Amino acid sequence: MKVLLTGINSKYIHTSLGLRYVAQYAKLQGYEVELLEETINSQPLAVLEKIMDAKADVYGFSVHIWNKPFVLQIISMIKSLQPEAVIVAGGPEVAFDPEKIFCQGPEIDYIVQSEGEEVFAQLLNAIENKLPIPKHVAYQASGRTEKNGGVTVVENLQILPFPYPDLENIIAEHKIFYYECTRGCPFNCSYCLSGISRTVRRRPLELVLKDLDRFLAAGAPLVKFVDRTYNLDENYFLPIMEHLAAAKTDATFHFEIKADILSEKVLTFLQTVPKGRFQLEIGIQTTNLPTLKAINRRDNWQALAANVRRLLSFKNMHIHIDLIAGLPYEGMEEFAKSFNDAYSLQADMLQLGFLKVLPGTQMEQEKNLHGLVYMQAPPYEILATKYMSYPNMQFLKRLENVFEQTANTGAFKNILRSMLKHSGKDAFHFFAELTEWWVQKNFYPQNHNLKGAAEILYYYIEEKFPKQRELLIELLRYDVFMNIPGWEPPWLNWQRSQIFDRVSAFWRDENRVHSYIPDYKFSSWRQIHKNYPIELFKFHWQEETPGAYFVMRQGREAVVIYM
Repeated sequence: MKVLLTGINSKYIHTSLGLRYVAQYAKLQGYEVELLEETINSQPLAVLEKIMDAKADVYGFSVHIWNKPFVLQIISMIKSLQPEAVIVAGGPEVAFDPEKIFCQGPEIDYIVQSEGEEVFAQLLNAIENKLPIPKHVAYQASGRTEKNGGVTVVENLQILPFPYPDLENIIAEHKIFYYECTRGCPFNCSYCLSGISRTVRRRPLELVLKDLDRFLAAGAPLVKFVDRTYNLDENYFLPIMEHLAAAKTDATFHFEIKADILSEKVLTFLQTVPKGRFQLEIGIQTTNLPTLKAINRRDNWQALAANVRRLLSFKNMHIHIDLIAGLPYEGMEEFAKSFNDAYSLQADMLQLGFLKVLPGTQMEQEKNLHGLVYMQAPPYEILATKYMSYPNMQFLKRLENVFEQTANTGAFKNILRSMLKHSGKDAFHFFAELTEWWVQKNFYPQNHNLKGAAEILYYYIEEKFPKQRELLIELLRYDVFMNIPGWEPPWLNWQRSQIFDRVSAFWRDENRVHSYIPDYKFSSWRQIHKNYPIELFKFHWQEETPGAYFVMRQGREAVVIYM
C-alpha cells in the first residue's frame, strides 16, 4: 500500500512540520510513504499532476486556514480521477468540526483528529488489514458522522522521529526549518486552539539536543521553534538555549516567549549570547485590562515592559512583539493605548495582527456576546465587533500596511523617531495621520520597496514639516545612507563631490585609516568606496545637534570620522 502525504504551504520558504512528523513516524511503522510539499501559489493542475503521478492508494493532506480551499479543490479532483483512492485529512482546520468538513469536502473518507502521528499509522493498519477504524478518526456511516473518540494528542513525544531526513535539500532550497520540543499550552487564550488540553508535553532533553546538533552539523541557517510558550520551564528550556549559544555556528534560532516570566538568571544568560544567535517573539496582544480578562490572559505589563527593554539593551537579539486588533472590549481608543504602550518599548518589530475567530475556540462560542462579524471561510478574520466598527477596522488595516512599509522595515528608525517627536502626537495618532495622508496621495494599497517608501517620506516631510525640513531631510538621508547602500537620489543633497578631497586625504593616511579599521588592506578605490562609504551630515542622527559629522558605513555600523 502506497501513501502520499501532501503539504500545501503558504510560502515556498516554509516546510510542513506536522506532516513531516506524520510521514516519518508512518515510515518507522513499515509503511511506504512519500511526502510532497507545494504552496498555495502553485497551479492546482500542476500539483494534481504530481499527486497523480505518485499512483498512491492513500492520499493524506494537512489542512490549515491558509490552504483549505486549495486542498479541498485538489481532493475533489483526485476522487474524480481515482474513485477507489482513500482520502485522509488532518490538521487544525478539520479536526474540531468533522461534520462540517464532510459537508464541505464529501470526497474525504477519514479525518484524523488533532495530533496525528500515532492515529494515522493505526488508520493505515486498519485500511490495509480491513480492521475497524481506530479511535480519533472521524468518518461517515449510514449518513451520519462518527466522531469516534474525538480529538486526541500524542502523550509521549519521545516516539517522534527527526522530521527532516532531507536536511541538506532544505538548506540548498533556502527554506526555513521548524522544530518543536514541546506541544500544548498551559494557558487558555480564548482565540487559540493550542491550550484546549491545558497540558504541556515535553520531548526528552537529550533527544532535543541530538536533533539540534543535526541542524548545527548541516549548517542550517534558521530554525524556528514553534512551541507556543517556549520559556515555561527554566530547567528544561535554559539548557537548550545554553547548548545553542555555545555552539560554533552562524545559525539563528527563533523562539516565542512570555517575557513577563523571564527570571534574572535567564536575563543574565541572554546578555551573553552571541549576536544574531537568537530571535525572540513576544505576544503582547493588548494592554487593556478588561480585554486581557476576556481573552483569559494574565500578563504583568510592568514586568513585561521592563524585561523587553532590558533585552533590547543587550543589542544581540532581534526582538519582535505582537498586537491583535479586534479583541473584545477594545475600541479604537483602547487599541490606540495598547499600540502606544507596545510602541514605547521600541522593539525591532511591532506586528499588528487581526483577530481570527477559529472554529472550536472559546472566541467562536462568544461571537454573539461581543458582536463579532468575521469571514465565515478561512482565514476567519475579524471584520467588525461591538466595540470596533468596520470602517475603523479597515482603517487599522491601512495603518498596518503603512507601518509595515516604514517602521517595521527597520530602515527609517531615525527619521520616524524625529517626525514623531516634532509632530507633538502620540505614536498611534502620528501613524494614523501618516496613514490618512498616504491613502489620500494614492500610495495605498500598493506595496513599496525601501526606495519607494523613502521617497514617500520625503514628500511627507516637504508637506507636513516645513519648519523642521532641513533637520528631517538630513535624518532621512542618514537612514538611506545606512540602509539602502549605493542609492543616492539627487533630492537628498549628497555631499560626495564636496568632500572628495578631504575623504581622499583620509584614505591616503594609513595610520588614521587603521585607527578606524584595524584590519584594513587596500584593494582598489572602487572597493573602498563600496565597502567603506563616507558621507557628511549636518545634524547628528540621534541627538539632532547641528554640526559636521563625517560618517563611515561599515556593514550595518556607523563610525564617525574626525576630519
